[in-house]
Order: sequence, then C-alpha cells, then structure tokens
Amino acid sequence: MYDGVNMSHTSALVTVATLLTVSAPVFGQSVAVRPETIRLAGRHYVADLTGGGRAELTLDPRLQTSTDDVLRAFQIPYGGAVVVSIPDGRVLAMVGRSAADPRLGAVDLALRPWAPAASVFKVVSATALVESGVSGATRTCYHGGVSSILPDNLIDLPAIDRRCDTLAFGIGKSQNAIIAKLVSRHLTSDGLLREGRSFGFDEAIPFDLPVEASHLDVPADHLEFARAAAGFWHSTLSPMHGALLAATIANRGDMPAPTLIDSAVDEGGHPVQLPVASPRHVANPGAAAEVGHMMELTTRIGTAKATFRNKRGQRYLPIEVAGKTGTLAAETDRGPIGYSWFVGYAPADHPTIAFAVVLGNSPNWRIKATYVGRHIVTEYLAGKAAEKGDRAATRLVAAR
Repeated sequence: MYDGVNMSHTSALVTVATLLTVSAPVFGQSVAVRPETIRLAGRHYVADLTGGGRAELTLDPRLQTSTDDVLRAFQIPYGGAVVVSIPDGRVLAMVGRSAADPRLGAVDLALRPWAPAASVFKVVSATALVESGVSGATRTCYHGGVSSILPDNLIDLPAIDRRCDTLAFGIGKSQNAIIAKLVSRHLTSDGLLREGRSFGFDEAIPFDLPVEASHLDVPADHLEFARAAAGFWHSTLSPMHGALLAATIANRGDMPAPTLIDSAVDEGGHPVQLPVASPRHVANPGAAAEVGHMMELTTRIGTAKATFRNKRGQRYLPIEVAGKTGTLAAETDRGPIGYSWFVGYAPADHPTIAFAVVLGNSPNWRIKATYVGRHIVTEYLAGKAAEKGDRAATRLVAAR
C-alpha cells in the first residue's frame, strides 16, 4: 500500500528553502539554551544559557548519538528526529542532519516545520472523527484512494466500491479514500480546523529553544477539505510537534509540555528556578485510546508492518509499537524530494516514549523513517536493559 500522494499539482509545490526560512510565530521560555553550545560533558549533555550560566540537559547520550549516527551513515539529504519521555515531556533526543546542506542542524530540522505533514495528519482527522461519534469499527465502502482523492471517492458508487473496511483499517493502511469519505460525511472544515488548533497547529508550544509553529489551513471547498483531512497538502509539521502529537495519543489526550533543561545554574553558580508548563489538554481519554489502537495496526498489518515484523508476522522487537506513517513526493527548488514520516510511541500498551522522524530523500531513497523509528525504539530498550544491569550490579556489590 502506497502511503502518501504525488504532489504534482502546481498549487502543492513545496520548496525546501521556503520551508526552512518561512516566517512564522516562534516561542520559548524565559530560560533559554544557546543551541550552538550544546555538548557532551561526561555522561550528560550541557549547554550555555542565553542570559549566562549553564544548563544540564535532558538529552539521553545513547539515543542522541545513535540517532545522529543513523542519519549520518545513510547520508540523508534532510533529516530530523525528536524523542520525548511520557508523561513528563523530557526531550531525550533532538537531531537534525543534512547531507545536502551540512550547515543545517537540529534547530533547522527538528524544531521547524520544513516538511508537509502528509498522512501523519490523519491522526488529527481520526481523533476528530472519534470525538464526533465515529468509532474505529465504522465501515465504509470505497474504491481508489491509493495516491489521490478524486470527487468520486467521496460518494457511494456500488458498481466500483468493491471493498469495505473500517476507520481503523484506514489509519493502519493509510487508505486515503476511507478517511476522505468519512470526514466529508461527519465533519466540517471548521470542525477539523478546531481539532487541528487543539493539537497545536499555528499555536505556541513552550520550549527551551525557539520552535516554529506548524501550519494548517482547511479549505471550505468540499474536495479540498477532504484532501486536507487525509494529509494532501494544507499542513506542515516539525519533528518536535510530530513527537508531541504522538505523545498526546499515548498520554490519554494530554500533550506533554516538552523540556530540554534538566537543571541550571546562573553565572554565579546558583541554582536557577525553572518555569513549569502544564500539559495541554487536546482530546478526551477515550478518543485518544481508540486512535491509539488504530495506530497499533500501522505496525501490525499496515504501512510499517515490513519494518516491525518478518514475513511470518513475528515481531522484530519484544514490544508492540504504535505509529503513523506519511509519505509523499514533491518538486522542490532542489529537485524532487520524497518525504518520509514516522511518528509513534512505545511500548504501545504502556507508553514511556514518543518520537517523530522525517526524512527528505532524493529520488534514490536511502532509508524510510520507519527504519529510524525502529532504531530509536531498539536503542531505547537497550538503554533500559543496560540501566537495569547497572542497578543489578550495584545491588550485588552492596550485598557483598
């Protein structure tokens, strides 16, 4: 199943340079990090503060280094990734790397919405549908919808609507026609826009570095509204926002407030009191749980199955992972680029991390975002196992 769209329509042209330099609202906390000073000091990342002093950061050295290594090893033209802890929002990894333009880093590629949201936006649409009374088990009959949405995808045509599947199937398989038809029947453009605003599109997300707001417009035109709901154009997303979007579903509808500073001291070495941001309520817990179950299908039967399961359907990892992919192609000022998204959380039944990965590949794709997502979860689990091993060794020494 092809998860995405071919953005050949002239109104959908996306330029990397434009997305990396577009002017949009930025925001931050009063205690801010100087990103160019972030460095590993012993077992912790540290950075200088804009007003003087130093901060110890929440970044996990294992996750930060290994994620950066993957993007570097595969020479990804443009890549960004963010990992956050659930429910406290501690940022465990924040990576940006570009083989096409080495000047770009995490601030450009992890904290800015340089890529279209693509099918990741279906998570917002699914949440809006569930909150409007549509369950994941709701079935609709459809045709087409593999890489486009046409006017006839929005109406019943029994002669060619030869498949009938559920909303949950539509999310797991990223089936555009299912999402478009359900949204066109149960939502309005204003309602979807409100849901997007609730998820933080075009609004401030407090953080210790400036974050550029993701953008969303939902056209009133019936067809374009349905296309926007399925992720065809009309929205952009940063990896930071993508990770928080997944964390919202994992955290029963509350978006954690992300933080990068673990502790800080001023120029005189005195502790700095850090502001505390409250979680943002986005969706009711029941709706979030139902959408989460749909996202589990992505790695079980859907568009990420090949990355997380072998040909016999057995898991590569010891836990289940919930996620949503997004893939599309665009003509840019630097030639054609294929965008690959994967946002998700793990473990699916008791989430402790959420993550987002977006890659901007050349026509000869190196890797998909799902590969990096699996790598992140693998490294996280390995780190937890090593941590438990260290604790066990400590207890053994103490007992002796």
